[in-house]
Amino acid sequence: MLPVYLINLQRHTERLEQFKINNPFLLEHLNIFKAYDGNRLARRQLILDGLITDRNLYKPRGLGVLKSHVELWKIAAKSEHGITIMEDDVIVHPDFVKANKLLLDNKEQYDIIAWGYNLDWPIRLQTAKGLPSSLISYLVQVGDSSQLHRINQIGAYGDKINKEEYLSQSITPDFISTTMFAGTPCYSITPQCAQALLDQLPLDNYEIYYYGTITAINVEHGIDITLEHLYRNMNVVLASPFLAYSNNEKTRIS
Repeated sequence: MLPVYLINLQRHTERLEQFKINNPFLLEHLNIFKAYDGNRLARRQLILDGLITDRNLYKPRGLGVLKSHVELWKIAAKSEHGITIMEDDVIVHPDFVKANKLLLDNKEQYDIIAWGYNLDWPIRLQTAKGLPSSLISYLVQVGDSSQLHRINQIGAYGDKINKEEYLSQSITPDFISTTMFAGTPCYSITPQCAQALLDQLPLDNYEIYYYGTITAINVEHGIDITLEHLYRNMNVVLASPFLAYSNNEKTRIS
């Protein structure tokens, strides 16, 4: 099984304890990575260090998240087979361990495997080379953000995840090629891909196409959206059904 690194701010002890309660089967595989606090990072120093350009518009929280993932990419780049990166609000399906171990025996080499992703952001699938991509959206319940309701009308349907039912069933996911998804709750990355991402630093300000027609500029989001720009021309797949999801503040989950 690939080494698992869990991103956790040192002061967020309650989130770490909740992660352990939600995912007891991962404890023996876990490496705790002390996350960077964006409020303690100096933007000018990040520019001097080659992490971002002076045009990058990430908020302090986004800078902390970016710095944490970049440092883990450095670890992945020096690893033998790659690593799995998790954020501390993630809920992982028990079959994740089995699926992750099978990766080492898989002849197909994936650059990134998204075990989980944001359910309130569209996903673009490439079902076969040479065919048009397919756009899918989960019919999730979106929170109180009027902006999200205006953009993502699909979110008004209001479906929820039934946590108990989801976790109680056996899941063997397929890996489907993707050219667009958002969120970094849980993903595996190869050494070669990690180095390729590092080689694209510093991060500028990019235009990311939401739903293929609406342009969302990276002001508030951060690396979970910017990755779509960085992993172009890479072999990126997502697990379907997903084996990890997070209780982020934009989606209510039962």
